[in-house]
Amino acid sequence: MIATPTFPDLSALVVDESLYIRRIVRDMLMRVGIKRVLEAPDGAEALGVLAESKPDISIIDWDLSILSGEEFIRLARTPATSPCPTIPIILMLAQPRRNVVDRAVALGVNEIIAKPFSPKTLWSRLDEVINRPRPYSQVKSLLRPIPRRASAMKAVA
Repeated sequence: MIATPTFPDLSALVVDESLYIRRIVRDMLMRVGIKRVLEAPDGAEALGVLAESKPDISIIDWDLSILSGEEFIRLARTPATSPCPTIPIILMLAQPRRNVVDRAVALGVNEIIAKPFSPKTLWSRLDEVINRPRPYSQVKSLLRPIPRRASAMKAVA
């Protein structure tokens, strides 16, 4: 049996319209030592929390009201409009269609998980963004993590 990882001293922003989903994700995060979990029901409020609290990680749903997940990611990844453009973003998708995944990657998400997901799935994505962070590159006005294959090739060279 694999031990539960721990990620103490981190703060996370969880953004989903569903209070139920936010509470489930909060519980999953608290089980690995992330005690400061901030929540927002929509993208607009999430941008405010991002600016005010500067969390270490954001876990955001694609389908949000007021300001969509796509718009939030675009604003969060633009250095001119974001207080922390390199914040790791884990995207939750209820329907992970190829075109949405491609758009999300192009905008600069670090990881994608399909709903519903297990705690182990979330923890593995947290492990990726915390213990194996990828460098960022600027593409037009957006900061995006360098794809895994490219960053692995740079590490070998």
